[in-house]
Amino acid sequence: MGGFRSSGRATGAPDPAQYHSDRHRSGRGRDGCAGAGDRRWTARVLHRRRNQPEAGIVILLADVGNSRIKWVSSERGEFQMRGRAAHGEESWGELANRLWMDLPRPARVSIVSVAGPEVDAVLADWISRTWAIEAEFVVSTAVACDVRNSYAEPERMGADRWVAMIAARALLGPRTCYVVDCGTAVTIDALAANGQHLGGVIVPGMRLMREALYRQTRRIPPETGEARLFGQSTRDCVWGGALYAVASAIDGIVDRMIARHGPGARLLTGGAAEVVLPCLQSDYRLEPDLIFAGLRVIAGVCTDA
Repeated sequence: MGGFRSSGRATGAPDPAQYHSDRHRSGRGRDGCAGAGDRRWTARVLHRRRNQPEAGIVILLADVGNSRIKWVSSERGEFQMRGRAAHGEESWGELANRLWMDLPRPARVSIVSVAGPEVDAVLADWISRTWAIEAEFVVSTAVACDVRNSYAEPERMGADRWVAMIAARALLGPRTCYVVDCGTAVTIDALAANGQHLGGVIVPGMRLMREALYRQTRRIPPETGEARLFGQSTRDCVWGGALYAVASAIDGIVDRMIARHGPGARLLTGGAAEVVLPCLQSDYRLEPDLIFAGLRVIAGVCTDA
């Protein structure tokens, strides 16, 4: 199975899945965009009726970031239980214990992680000791699932970016697309209709922008503010500045990519996506489960091209 840093492979892998989303929202530069996080969208994975996976086969899909874990369980092509938690004072092992100890034992665990090898080792050890299975960590490769990596050293690409592009390819088919992931950092990747990754950019996310101001200035305290276009306090100006800087960067960079390569679908995902979306000037398709959809594809469908 290309793209996994694991030799373990459970039997009964699911049949090729088609990712479906019923969310398609547009920003169009509305004011009051900071309140967008109150809305919720749902996603599901639809599987083909022939060759369905055996009933009861559960795959745990996990997205491990620098400061948090998000996870879903997938059974018979449907996302079931899900959860998320920030990594605070507790260790990663304690966090896994709190999140997963009471879950039914999965047949497989598929993880995309950007938290580093030490965190990966802790999670792999917990999964092995608790469930007696080997965790499968996604590794970026030169080619997988009809997507071709542009990096000279493919393994150096963040696995979350790789998984998001694989999901976009499975979702849209042979169409040009621009994949934006809003998290601790904001990544923007261009994927051609033939599956070739054209390249991308990485910029600081909103929290990193605010923290840089707090660290490098003496008169801006680290206070929670309200993100407004016309801020009337320092804290609101900082929060609004970070939000609109990210939104403007996304719009401007994607527009420049389109001017160079041509039009395509614009996909938006990541923990801050719902907050940023209403501030964007162009139409973006919100896909909050894009990473999980990509993990699902890799775990059950993907073969190297």
